[in-house]
Amino acid sequence: MRTKLARTCAAVVALASLSAAPAGAQSHDPVPQTPPKDCTRLNGRFGYYGNPWCTPVEQRLWDRWIATHPQQ
Repeated sequence: MRTKLARTCAAVVALASLSAAPAGAQSHDPVPQTPPKDCTRLNGRFGYYGNPWCTPVEQRLWDRWIATHPQQ
């Protein structure tokens, strides 16, 4: 009985260690490897206009891409 319990526990621990991802492997909002849609912010005659062709999510992705990949 004890050996059966020990084997079951060992199997559970082995499966748990295989399925567990390393710490920090997944970020909350990952930065894509390829540049997302170009959402360059636009300035107009009377100040900042934003980019009317981009959603707020696309704008955040573009801003993060530019921040992590400096222009040369």
